[in-house]
Amino acid sequence: MREQKFVRQFRAAKIVHLVLLTALELLFSIILILNTGLRAQVFSSGPLSILCIFVWLLILLELVFLLHDFYKLRAFARESHLLNQTAYLDHLTGLPNRYGLDEIFRTYDTPESLENTGCLLFSIANLATINEISGHKTGDTMIQDFCSMFEEIGDRYGYTGRNGGNEFVAAITPCSQQTIQDFRTTLENRISLYNQEHKSAPIVLRSAYTLYKKEEPVQTFTELLVLTYNKLHQVSQL
Repeated sequence: MREQKFVRQFRAAKIVHLVLLTALELLFSIILILNTGLRAQVFSSGPLSILCIFVWLLILLELVFLLHDFYKLRAFARESHLLNQTAYLDHLTGLPNRYGLDEIFRTYDTPESLENTGCLLFSIANLATINEISGHKTGDTMIQDFCSMFEEIGDRYGYTGRNGGNEFVAAITPCSQQTIQDFRTTLENRISLYNQEHKSAPIVLRSAYTLYKKEEPVQTFTELLVLTYNKLHQVSQL
């Protein structure tokens, strides 16, 4: 955030600089064109002509350097964007990773912001077995395929991300019991179709959810996630 603010301020300062230099260059040219007496004096005096040419070239050179600064600034912004993607996106799935999710979770940092918010947590129950029997490459493919469906469906409802390892989280606002049911049903139907085509490595999904209520002992989304994680852990023990 600080970096983005710095880039905006730096770009604004450079734009002001460019406008002032352009105005100065135009003013310099207009005065010479309109003021015939001054123009005659300039061209009749060798030293004065050299001085004016030097000033004009200096302003022109400054404009060139400014344009170069804008080019470098654009390249910097592009590289910064790529670095942010690397930092906040999971390299395997393209979903927000734990750091990316933390940025999202910060928008739910009060009980008021949690109103009508639901947290859903998923894990692939047979991932460890697939990794052991078929290898991690097959397991990674399973994760990628699941996340592709998870993101496509989840984007209709809210935010999705990979919470790390074999945990995938969705934050939904506004949310209700019906919204959660619709989300889970749609995802389960897609996985069912997927499994028909991947019978050797089907996705077995485990899930839990929490719909925020005022009586819940949580103040932030992170705490809501922990509550949901405990529910998922209990399901895993069954």
